[in-house]
Amino acid sequence: MGKKRPVGRAVVGRAVGKARTPDRALTDVMKVGPPAPPVFVDPSGARRRRVRRITYILGAVLLFVLLVLWLSQIGGAAPAGPSRPCPSASAGGAQAGCR
Repeated sequence: MGKKRPVGRAVVGRAVGKARTPDRALTDVMKVGPPAPPVFVDPSGARRRRVRRITYILGAVLLFVLLVLWLSQIGGAAPAGPSRPCPSASAGGAQAGCR
């Protein structure tokens, strides 16, 4: 027998011919024509400036909220429970604000 080709390895040889690139390939499904013009064009750049400004404002607001949240975490624990004790249930019932 002849030389056995190793399994799992590509055989690299000389390229024959020239393959068409996919953008120029012929197809039966649709015709390839000139590229379509852009759907949205803003030559003045007003939309980009407005979106960038809104993004900066939103980022500043979110940064402020995170800063307040962080400061509330390092500020210490809040006191637990009411500042004055509630009277017991046997001494006349529950009053408003005590549970």
